[in-house]
Amino acid sequence: MPLKRGKSQKTISANIKELMKKPSKARAKGVRTLAKRTGTTTKEAQRRQAVAIALSSAGKKRKK
Repeated sequence: MPLKRGKSQKTISANIKELMKKPSKARAKGVRTLAKRTGTTTKEAQRRQAVAIALSSAGKKRKK
């Protein structure tokens, strides 16, 4: 599951969709840990992690 290269919103969205499909075993464990620590559902934690990975690969930061 290689991520697309680029900084455009279209590329970032495509990478988020790709990451949301099915996490690897290592990422699934990280998602469960994140969900437990933040008190959110695993789906929400998976979404947060996918956004962070996609933005990081594009070299951008999350807007606050």
